[in-house]
Parts: sequence; C-alpha cells; structure tokens
Amino acid sequence: MALEAGKLRAVAWIGHHRTTPWWGLKSALAGLVAVLMILNAVGCYGFLSKAHIAARVAVEAVGATTKAGIEGKISTKKAEIANLSTQIAQIDAAVSKATEKGRTNAAMQLSVDQNRRRTELATKLAQASTELSALNVQRTTADGAQKVAEADLGPVRYLATLLGAGDQDVLRWFILVVAMLLDPAAVLLLLAATRAAPL
Repeated sequence: MALEAGKLRAVAWIGHHRTTPWWGLKSALAGLVAVLMILNAVGCYGFLSKAHIAARVAVEAVGATTKAGIEGKISTKKAEIANLSTQIAQIDAAVSKATEKGRTNAAMQLSVDQNRRRTELATKLAQASTELSALNVQRTTADGAQKVAEADLGPVRYLATLLGAGDQDVLRWFILVVAMLLDPAAVLLLLAATRAAPL
C-alpha cells in the first residue's frame, strides 16, 4: 500500500515538475515508477491466473467426482430394478403356469403364498424407481452446473475460435493484457490530471 501511494505521489511530482531536467531525481523517480508498475503487473497476472486455475480445477474435480458418483448409483439402481422386475416376472410366470395346467387350487395356493412376496418386491421396485428418478435429476443438475461453469468461458472460447488458438492460451494472454494495462492506465491518467492542473 505504501509503495502504491509512493508511486502515485512520484508520478504526481513528475507531472508537476515537467520543467525539471530528466537527469537526477526525476529519472530516478521515473525508474522507480516503472519498476513498481512491472512488479504490480506480475502480481496481478499471478493473482488472476491463480484464481482462474483454482476455479477451473475445483469445477472439474467436483463435476467429475459428482458425475462419477451419480453414474455409479444410477447403474446400481438400474441393476436393482432389473433384478426386482425379474423376480416379479418369475412369480407371475409360476402362478400363470399353474393356472394353465388346470391346477386352479394349486395356483390359488401359490398365488396366496407368493402374493406377500410379490407385494414386497413391487414396493421395493417402486422405491428403486423413485430413487432412480431422483438420481437422474441429480445428474441433470450436475450437467447443468458444469455447463454454467463452461458458459463463463464463453467469450474466451469465442475469441479463441476467432484467433484459431486454444482456450487456455487466449485466457493467459487476456490475463496478461489486463495485468499490463491496469497500472499504466492509472499512471497515465494521473499524469494527465497533473498536466491539466495549473502550476
């Protein structure tokens, strides 16, 4: 903070003392301002790059972990639903087969015996189907969140397409340009303000 204040004060002094020769104090202050501007640009570049990389890694890690976990649960639920459906179909086939062979009493007894089991299986099947639907909603939500995160890079991707370069290269150059322009713009505006002020 003190360096920034000193830099701006030095720029203001240079602007107010434009008739002073460039050798001596004026050139030393100009050199100091240039070095501080370079250090500030490097710091801004590092900070912006770190923020971008951290955000990208976090989105990719969470997205991959979440999607992998959801896909695994969906696969398990689908297998469970298939197994329950097979068991229900086997019970229905056994009752149907007993009825077809003319063994109505046996079919009725089998139906009564298996009715409770079939009801339990049907309840589990309905519950598994509900859970599968919820997992599909979670997967859609995770996909949507990832697309929103990718949409943040939309302008960069558009610029990268125009330039025929990679997204990350364009983003690095964009961050570099922003970092290099911030401090010089502030210094030039301060110089312009001091030149406009009366002596």
